[in-house]
Amino acid sequence: MKKYFSQEFVDNTGACLSFACAIHCMAMPLLITILPLIGLSFLASEPAELAIIGGAVVLALGSIVWGVRHHRSWHAFLVLVVAFAFIATAHMAAEGIYEVLLHSGGGILLASAHLLNRHLCKTCPACEHEHVGDSH
Repeated sequence: MKKYFSQEFVDNTGACLSFACAIHCMAMPLLITILPLIGLSFLASEPAELAIIGGAVVLALGSIVWGVRHHRSWHAFLVLVVAFAFIATAHMAAEGIYEVLLHSGGGILLASAHLLNRHLCKTCPACEHEHVGDSH
């Protein structure tokens, strides 16, 4: 069971979800008129946006906090904080192109935080014992 929910799996899933969030934010202004025609108007809704952001944030917090506790490097966490700042600013204070840019940048930074955390875990002597015997 642990093999399916390893640190690497969570970081990979979080990075993919974060990139999906960034792509969603960049594509939405272009697709907002087409989505209802193909029955996917729910993707342009506030609840869909919040679900994507919420999922990405929960995975990022859990994974990166776990990583910091093991490899003791705060670099990924700092990138995560900047990503949260971008996303929060976009959601609460920005409009138009600035909202799109901040949301997209936040999603890319979230994915970057996951990838950095995964790198730190793979190169950390304290985390190394967890990769022994993995078939990755």
